[in-house]
Amino acid sequence: MTLNDLKEFWGKPTIQNELRKTLYMATAGVVLGLIGPFDSYNLPQAFARHLYWLSLILISSLMSGPLARGMFPPMIRAGFNPLLGFIVFAFAMSVGIFPFVIFNEIYLASPYGVTWDYSLEFLSYVGAWDYVEWFGQVLVLTVVLIGAISMIHKAVQKPDEAATPAPTHAPQTAGQNFLKRLAPNLGDELLCLSMEDHYLRAFTTKGDQLILMRLKDAAVELDDYPGLQVHRSHWVALDAISEARRDGRRILLKLKNDHEVPVSRSYVDHLKAQGIL
Repeated sequence: MTLNDLKEFWGKPTIQNELRKTLYMATAGVVLGLIGPFDSYNLPQAFARHLYWLSLILISSLMSGPLARGMFPPMIRAGFNPLLGFIVFAFAMSVGIFPFVIFNEIYLASPYGVTWDYSLEFLSYVGAWDYVEWFGQVLVLTVVLIGAISMIHKAVQKPDEAATPAPTHAPQTAGQNFLKRLAPNLGDELLCLSMEDHYLRAFTTKGDQLILMRLKDAAVELDDYPGLQVHRSHWVALDAISEARRDGRRILLKLKNDHEVPVSRSYVDHLKAQGIL
């Protein structure tokens, strides 16, 4: 399972995906309510035990979308190992859910309900090692839960719903209609295209060349090349992007040849959908 797969399932903001994710998580909550791990089986009523786990699991489900959309795109751009990226995501989920675990512990331990005085007394009474142990339990459970649900979803996913990994290198045959316009010594690994009056300057890893051509026509010829237009005067190859940064109100894409390309406001949403911003 790749980071793109994880981002697609945990972060895709569609009603269908959110309902599917909630169903998986709710099922896990019911199972945990039956098993009663980490002393939760000591709760006197089965209803209370199920309510305890379902509340924690569904809160986790609500948190997972924003976290996935915020964390996976930068990790994908940085080339994170999928296992490391998964563990970092699970750790962030555990940090987010941990305050709710503490709240539930206070609620279950208090004979008066949750009050400010009792909460302070509880928090001061519990030792530091208890917090470490509780967080460790939350982290282990989160890793197991997210891993199991991700694998189950991957197994039952329809072939046409499978996330397509972002290409890392252009295939040899991609963009040949455009690349044959360039001098042979420039190679076939494009970095970007930039308009200069009525001409188009094409940058590759081996140099650049000026061509009498419109950017719109070049984009048509590069339809099968992994890249996209980011400005009315600029097109970039996806695997040429090394960094996205802000310069005041402007957004700039830094390419691996240190060339910087501006992003116009009308293309920002498209770049976010691609996981670049």
